[in-house]
Amino acid sequence: MARCSQAVVLAAGIGSRLRPITLRKPKCCVSVDSTPILAHQLRAYADAGLSEVHVVSGYLHDRTARLCERVAADYDDFDVSVIENEVFANTDNLYSLSLAREAVDGEAFVLANGDVVFDPEIPTRLLADEGESAIACDTGAYSEEAMKVTADEKGRLTHISKEIPREEAYASSIDLYRFSPSFSAALFDELERIIECRGEYTGWSEIAIDRLLRTGRHDVRPVDVAGLPWVEIDDGRDLLVADGRFASIGDLRSKELAFFDLDGTIYLDDEPIDGAASIVSAFREQGTAVYFLSNNSAKWKTDYAAKLSALGIAAEPEDVILSTDGVIEYLRANDAEAVHVVGTEAMRRALADHGVAVDAEEPSHVVVGFDTELTYEKVRRATLAIRDGAEFLLAHPDLVCPTTAGLVPDCGSIGALVETATGREPARVFGKPNPEMIAHVVEERGVSPSDVVVVGDRLETEIRMAERLGCDSVCVLTGDADRAAVEESPVSPSLVASDVGALAEFL
Repeated sequence: MARCSQAVVLAAGIGSRLRPITLRKPKCCVSVDSTPILAHQLRAYADAGLSEVHVVSGYLHDRTARLCERVAADYDDFDVSVIENEVFANTDNLYSLSLAREAVDGEAFVLANGDVVFDPEIPTRLLADEGESAIACDTGAYSEEAMKVTADEKGRLTHISKEIPREEAYASSIDLYRFSPSFSAALFDELERIIECRGEYTGWSEIAIDRLLRTGRHDVRPVDVAGLPWVEIDDGRDLLVADGRFASIGDLRSKELAFFDLDGTIYLDDEPIDGAASIVSAFREQGTAVYFLSNNSAKWKTDYAAKLSALGIAAEPEDVILSTDGVIEYLRANDAEAVHVVGTEAMRRALADHGVAVDAEEPSHVVVGFDTELTYEKVRRATLAIRDGAEFLLAHPDLVCPTTAGLVPDCGSIGALVETATGREPARVFGKPNPEMIAHVVEERGVSPSDVVVVGDRLETEIRMAERLGCDSVCVLTGDADRAAVEESPVSPSLVASDVGALAEFL
């Protein structure tokens, strides 16, 4: 076996099935566990001992080039060059591979598509195999979308195609290859025949590889990687699979505390999210203490506990933590006896039950919450009081609230109305993402942040709060955030999941 020190990565495509994410970045730069797909690959090659990688880029070439430069800078004696396919929109990866001829023709090299995330052990295993040429294959997987391979009685690979039926397939290829110098030379000759002689610029590089396999003149062996994770990312569903398979989240089975957001995470309006009840039960059965969080100040703890119970999720008022809790604690600590509340009757009762006068003519404090009973008179009185010196308190910063009908104005939007009318920002903002909302529970139970997980649908509230606390987080896509928002956000969840029910595989 000739020593292999180089790789070629084909990453020129548009990735149209991942739009809108790929409107602003090429598919190879889309992140899995906060790391671009191509960066996952490049680091795996560097760790496996390769010294040179040639990346064929096309769509948004500059983004790919900058990423390659950043990753290469993290390693000594590791060079990443970029070859531009200027006609990427009218060609496929067969043509992109032909552009690497000058770099690797007649030399041993590793070949990969730039849309595959795999365990770093896989290229190490591929390079260590003693065969002349090899293809990384998963004998435990069969996918209609993946390339499949067949093998003869001697274990040599004889055919590669997406069209191979299950009963004939030896394994699924993960689109990672290692070629000997002789196979390399023959491969580029075959590419030249296809492109120059036949004028075929579209098609997959596997067309040329398959033609060489079918001649029987090359000894190409499978390297079984069954049991090691890998995902070829073609569309949003594949991306979510990769998000789960390569998540950096700690073991959910060992968590001592789990905090679940409500709106958009456990339910939407009066409809539970699929799997929510079973996931909460699973956490409790393994001994994890479960709490429910909401910035929604329109109702009180008893209301939320009753709603959860009606949805099949057992809950007591003490299991519910609201932004209103922080408001009450602050008002009591500051001996606030005269308060004007822009909030629902439920919020007013909650404050009154804790000794706060909510109908003051000359209030010292104005509290603005999520008021589904909002009137002009409430806002008028709040504006005049704040202009007269009352302290402006905002229950939480959420601008919108997820419902089955869509996103509707929330506390932050009402607060913005008051802020505009008074020319003053809130003196204090409570609720998520302030880690104080849950820090007291973590401290009282004496657990480490590493033993805590926060599950929510908002990047700027639940996920940012978890980041500030230093604990794991799960961003579900059933409420405020979608996968495109996760991609663009500076806040990085430990796991992205389609919904709370998807946590079942981690328990």
